[in-house]
Amino acid sequence: MKFNYIQKTPFYNTLSELGKRIFLPDGIFYWSGRAKNEAELIGTLGAAYGFEKDFIEGGSSDWLPCYLREITGYSKLSVKQIIPYTSIGGLLETRMIWKDWIIKKSLYSEKEASLLSRLEKYITTPVITGGVTNGIFQACSMFLNPSDYIIVPNKRWGNYDNIICQFIGAKTQSFEFFKENEMNIDGLRSTIEKIAKIQEKIVLLLNFPNNPTGYVPKKEEASNLVDMLKDSQTTHDKPIVVLVDDAYEPYVYKDDVLNKSIFYDLHQLDENVIPIKLDGITKELLIYGGRVGFITLGLKPSWIADEEELQNLKDEINNKLEGFIRATISNCNSFYQVLIHKLFEENGFEQIIKSREGVNKLLKIRYETINSELKKINNPNISIDPNSGGFFVFVNLDSNKIKARKFADHLLKEYKVGIIPIEKLDENINGIRIAYCSIDLSKIPELVKRIDLALKDF
Repeated sequence: MKFNYIQKTPFYNTLSELGKRIFLPDGIFYWSGRAKNEAELIGTLGAAYGFEKDFIEGGSSDWLPCYLREITGYSKLSVKQIIPYTSIGGLLETRMIWKDWIIKKSLYSEKEASLLSRLEKYITTPVITGGVTNGIFQACSMFLNPSDYIIVPNKRWGNYDNIICQFIGAKTQSFEFFKENEMNIDGLRSTIEKIAKIQEKIVLLLNFPNNPTGYVPKKEEASNLVDMLKDSQTTHDKPIVVLVDDAYEPYVYKDDVLNKSIFYDLHQLDENVIPIKLDGITKELLIYGGRVGFITLGLKPSWIADEEELQNLKDEINNKLEGFIRATISNCNSFYQVLIHKLFEENGFEQIIKSREGVNKLLKIRYETINSELKKINNPNISIDPNSGGFFVFVNLDSNKIKARKFADHLLKEYKVGIIPIEKLDENINGIRIAYCSIDLSKIPELVKRIDLALKDF
């Protein structure tokens, strides 16, 4: 299959060999779709169907996907909605309502009509993935060849490395995340310069609020970050793909920091800084086991000649993403796609935000409490990374005196406290991640007290 419209854009040059090669062939789903509209007798899709009365005692005369009767006792949703396969890219109604949700979260007002219009027009309809992790894997696979470099902060979610290095065979080039308790934007700039010398594209992965630190850039820092990426793209004349991991997007607890995804500011740039938004229901809608994520691409107006070309470009991108899904997981969970659509359709965006507010307040007071308690520790061998959101706080340990894994083991054995040690001395990381999201407020002082006692043992 030819991708004439993608090939006209700088986006094409960012794709990995897999990204260039992959496409969705005219297979089962294509012919099944045509059969629904054109055929009188359909023998295409490999799912068992029958008249309900023929496989359920007392059933109706409706032609349905075959199912186990017992399943109807666990959900009010119709078996017609939750049993069949969804389309490869996901239930269209869910994809469209998530796109509206992304636009809603931009916080653009009617006074910013031009920004809002650009967002509505030049982002793709989200494709549904098997959770945010699967979205990260798909995005990294689409842009990284084995031996390609992706730029990441030194403090990052450990599973990034599992996906990028162990699975894909690509390489991470890290930069020191913080400098004087702010994001090290100069360090990132230098790292971009380094990679620009050896690659024809720059791929960067950002995650705010950050796991493991809980860091969210202050508004001025975020503005400086966007300006730096804009300048770097112009200087090096190479596309910069920014994978934006928005898993913890709604959980921001301070007023002076960025209160929405960095995706929006990157999308408004005219330069070829290409943002890819990776989000999902796991943390955002507090449905941890639902495993529904989304990939949304920000396109640039300069790539497009007219409306028809824009739609053709979106269709080609969608084909590649669906081709990847078809080749790996086939499609995603039907039940939760329907549930999400119902949730938004029947309650509305404002009600969802209002319902989640109780969780935000709960986490905010835990965030304030654990930071307050940690500040009481008088020990020169530790420091706390800047944090303003998410689910975690990160405590750095002096690597010359306390190794993170040894400390975590001691803390668990002697003080019955479990935390996650991160010890990567080659990247200047030695500390512990504390997930205060799952600790009751009343127990936080005791937790910090035990950490303080354990530190005195070293």
